Amino acid sequence: MDQVRQTLDAINQAWRERCFEALNTLLAEDIVMKGPGLKELVRGRQATIQSYVQFMAQSKVIEYSETNHAVDTWGDVAVATYDWTMTYEQKGQTSTDKGQDMFVFNRTSSGWLAVFRLILF
Repeated sequence: MDQVRQTLDAINQAWRERCFEALNTLLAEDIVMKGPGLKELVRGRQATIQSYVQFMAQSKVIEYSETNHAVDTWGDVAVATYDWTMTYEQKGQTSTDKGQDMFVFNRTSSGWLAVFRLILF
């Protein structure tokens, strides 16, 4: 479970620090990201990375925190969940959002890869 949590932390550190190239080794080629109502937001590694790039291009993250982490594993599958709070600025306006994320990971020969992300607000 520690390796799953380390992978999750690396994903969130990479986008917050704008090290988007690091996401190539953390996300599966066919990752799917869904949002509220299980609406598909993006599909595929490059589209997912681009969604992080676009958010950070138009946002200044002022504060970001995570709590209530949980990781469950079944063989080569793991699910990580957590609550998050983020204060950010876009177009001169400051907003604070709260939500939950769920990542599903698959263990590969090179480590754990995120194959699915669900974002709930």
